[in-house]
Amino acid sequence: MALPRTSFPLTGPIDAVVRLGRGSLTVHTREDLTEAIVQLDPRGGDGDVLDHFTVELQGHTLCVLGPRQGGVPDLFGGRRKGSVDVVVEVPSGTALKLSTMDADVTVTGRCGRADVATGSAGITLDTVDGDLRLRYGSGESSVEAVHGSVQVKAGSGSARFGEVTGGLHCGFGSGSLDATVVRGDLRSRSGSGHVSVGAVHGDVDVATGSGGFTLGVPTGVAARLDVTTGSGQLHSDLPVEQNASPGARPITIRARTGSGDVRLTRAA
Repeated sequence: MALPRTSFPLTGPIDAVVRLGRGSLTVHTREDLTEAIVQLDPRGGDGDVLDHFTVELQGHTLCVLGPRQGGVPDLFGGRRKGSVDVVVEVPSGTALKLSTMDADVTVTGRCGRADVATGSAGITLDTVDGDLRLRYGSGESSVEAVHGSVQVKAGSGSARFGEVTGGLHCGFGSGSLDATVVRGDLRSRSGSGHVSVGAVHGDVDVATGSGGFTLGVPTGVAARLDVTTGSGQLHSDLPVEQNASPGARPITIRARTGSGDVRLTRAA
């Protein structure tokens, strides 16, 4: 049986790879850690599930690998749920690759670049110091800050971001996108769902079958508009100006929706 708690002394930066089926996954990133810690807590007292986990430090990569199918075999050829709550502590800035079936993912503190994939679960991250890739079938994601670019692919569910310093590219079957600030280019495609961004600093290309858009443009930034809505209206609070502020680069806003309103505002 694998040990419920395992620690590894650290001599430098590491990466972390975690695979989990069911349960929950929490990663705490902390400054000045001298060891990486992995805590496994099987639900319902089913300690046998830990026999199917691998916890080891391979070179500079911490690996926590559970069963691929998200369960463990029983005597009759079926699979038991085998839900496990996994808590990992790693140094701040650790690059993460996390995957689960339906286990919620929470990352606290500041991680490095991150790649997070789930079947159907919630994803919550504090600060990503690098590029971020999110993939999920259904669920909701929430990220406070990304110091890099973001790619999101989701079947259904919403995505919320605080500040993204790079580009933000999203593809949804159905789902909404909310962001406070996007400093790079914004691109979003959705079958249905709204897009709301408090301040866009780069070019915008958004399209949805049904749903509206609300986009904020910072003061002094000129915007070239290319907006089409089948059964909605365009509302713009932007002044019509012949010249942008000195040194400001005009941005292009291209928005397409089958049914939904498009609203353009001045960013606070």
